[in-house]
Parts: sequence; C-alpha cells; structure tokens
Amino acid sequence: MNIPLELFVMGIALGASQCVISCAPMLGLYVAGTREGWRDSLRATLIFSLSRLFAYVLLGLLAGLFGDLIVSTLKHHNLALYLWVAAGAFISLVGIIIIWGKEPRFHFCQVLTRHTVNDSIKSMALLGLIIGISPCAPLLAVLSYIATTAKSALVGAFYAFCFGLGPAIITPIIILGIVAGVIPKALFKTPRTLDIFRRACGFLLLLLGARLLISVLVGL
Repeated sequence: MNIPLELFVMGIALGASQCVISCAPMLGLYVAGTREGWRDSLRATLIFSLSRLFAYVLLGLLAGLFGDLIVSTLKHHNLALYLWVAAGAFISLVGIIIIWGKEPRFHFCQVLTRHTVNDSIKSMALLGLIIGISPCAPLLAVLSYIATTAKSALVGAFYAFCFGLGPAIITPIIILGIVAGVIPKALFKTPRTLDIFRRACGFLLLLLGARLLISVLVGL
C-alpha cells in the first residue's frame, strides 16, 4: 500500500470513530442552536470541515518542512494544551451567546453575536481551525509519520490532505450536522419552545466547553 492511500485509510478509520465521538456533540449543539434548515446547516458543517482540512494540510506542510521539530513542539511545549484551552473557551463563549438569544441588550454582546452565532462562516471557520491544529494522539502519530516520510513541504501537505479527507470530509459528522439543523424545526412548532430548545443547546455547549477547559487545565 502506498503512503497516500495508507494515510487516506487511516483518516477514514479515525473519521468514523474518534472524530465523531469528539466533534459530533459540539457541532450538533451549535447547529441545532443557531442554524435553520438543511442548507444553512450544511454550509456551517462544510465550513467547519474544510477549515479542519486546511489545518491538517498546514500541519502536514510544516511536518514536511521541519520534520520531527513540529511534532516535538506540539508535544513538549504544551502548545497543544494551550490550543485546546482556546477551543474550550471559544465553545463556552458560543454557548453563552446562544443563551443570551439573538437580540442581546448590550452593544458588546450584540457585536459578539453578530460575529459568532449570526455568522456561521467566521465562527465555524475559526472553530474548525482551532480544533484542527489542536492535535490528539492519533494526529500526532500521523504527523510523526509524515515528518519521517515526506521529502518536502509540498509532499507533507499532500500526505496530510490525503489523511484529512477522512476525518474532515468523508465522515458521518456532515450528515449529523444536517440532521441537527432540520430536526428542531420539525419537533418544536412554536417560536417559544424552539427558543427554549436553542438556549438549552447553548447551555450544553457552555458545559461542554467548560468540561474541556477543566480537563486541559488539570492536565497542565
């Protein structure tokens, strides 16, 4: 089996297992709490996935350029932990904004809402990028493999692209994202019950981000 195909298969396996478990609750709650209809949900989910793929390609390029230095930096300088802190803080912030509702009173809150909950391009692109460059143990192993096999930065980027297609694109997460955006509108017929459901999604997102923050800070 050649290297691109081997990495592609590894990405498929990871995308159908660990990535779904870690990313599906976060993405599903965001989409269910902020988006309406399958098109809006699909766009938000695709932006998140493409941003993750871009992050993988960037890491692969760096692995091909600097070799094991990029992997050791992520492992031994707590950089990955700080990135996960940023991810947890951002998830918690989005949860708080959803709880506030679409029309908060204060100007600062209105600005945050406009650039996060009301703008799926910015919020999902940023979240996907943070999650993508916050490597888990399997991704660190893949980057180590790329660092030892890639002959150049471009080859490293291509290898990472082959791997990233699995967890970022060919994954059940995209289908789950669409379903999460369609079901709430079908189940909750009145604006009030729908608003309560969305605020509940925001509260669960807040808990999810806080749990991630606490687990990372305990690790630090």
